[in-house]
Amino acid sequence: MDERSRNDVGQRRSGGSRGTVAFIGVISVAILCLLVLFPFAVATRTPVREITLVARDMTFYVEGESTPNPTIWLTPGEEVQFSFRNADSGIAHNLAILGWQMETARLERGASATFRVRAPDHPTRQRYVCTPHRQMMGGLIVVAATPR
Repeated sequence: MDERSRNDVGQRRSGGSRGTVAFIGVISVAILCLLVLFPFAVATRTPVREITLVARDMTFYVEGESTPNPTIWLTPGEEVQFSFRNADSGIAHNLAILGWQMETARLERGASATFRVRAPDHPTRQRYVCTPHRQMMGGLIVVAATPR
């Protein structure tokens, strides 16, 4: 191999090495940026509030509370996960939020269902009901800038 051929090979090798080092450097910087920015992205998310409604004695209750068919207060834009559980023996119930077109299937005793909803960005009121028993089982969801 002549001198020129050896120089060409040497330049290709060092160019390849520099390219690999540059690639590793770019990847390292990208990973470092992600590690630095990730906590800010996570910290800005608002947590999803969980509300569990239980059907018992032909009435809705917020789990752990004793007020029948309670008013549920939300803030505008709040994200809420509603869980619904039927504790009534021999009677199928569902949970429907009428104006928001959210509705679970009719559930037998012990069954549960979950859905997530984002409250409107403006104050409003919506009824929640058990569709087949709406005369007895229903309450109000109030979206207000200042919850009670």
